[in-house]
Amino acid sequence: MIAPGSEDLIGPTGEKAKVFLVSTRPGMVYEAGTSFVPVAQIDPILPATVKFTLSYPDGKLVTTLGTGDSFGSFAGQEKWLLDVPGIYRFWIEADWKGYRGFMPGLHPEGGEFYVIEKARSANAQGLRLDLPSELRFSPSRSLTISGTSTASSVHFAAVIPGAVIDQGDLAVNGGKFEYCFDPAAINKRTPTYDIINLMNGRPEIGKIVHLTFFSREISPEGLAYHSFARLIIRGNKVLYIF
Repeated sequence: MIAPGSEDLIGPTGEKAKVFLVSTRPGMVYEAGTSFVPVAQIDPILPATVKFTLSYPDGKLVTTLGTGDSFGSFAGQEKWLLDVPGIYRFWIEADWKGYRGFMPGLHPEGGEFYVIEKARSANAQGLRLDLPSELRFSPSRSLTISGTSTASSVHFAAVIPGAVIDQGDLAVNGGKFEYCFDPAAINKRTPTYDIINLMNGRPEIGKIVHLTFFSREISPEGLAYHSFARLIIRGNKVLYIF
């Protein structure tokens, strides 16, 4: 038994720290008009000072600062209105007695979450993935995910419990895009994403991944709107939510 903060812990991405944070999940989707409260869980439970900064699609920047409570939770005192559809970026960090705390795997350019319009044209098809509602893939191979979009690029974010495993954007060519979901590459970046059964040495995936795609589409009437698609990957089983 050791006291919280008495030594460095190894996080899911292999980095060491005395404090880790679990916060807003990159890839989350909200409707415009939602009130957003920045939150975090501090692990281990320590009275760390947490700073949360949010960048709006129009460049607006807001920041809040606070200290975790006796349960290891932090919540901002203000609610921020998500009134602009598009891509929001956030940064979160903690300080405890001069030791830095962070969210494992969070992108240096900020974690992404997305805001869509409440209503859109009835003729708008939106972002689509060329997948059935359910499929399985080999845990020892990569899975190529293709889709269609009217945008010039498609953004994506992928998370597992406790870590961000991927985030970026994909070029759209001729209305089509592709994303490679590679278990071996994910395991290399985030070792807690296990791809081998340690009991029998066979390929096996146990973690759950939430993989979200987001884009700024154009309707048949020429109006811009935002769209998303999400995959829930349970081990090697893929569920397409649309």
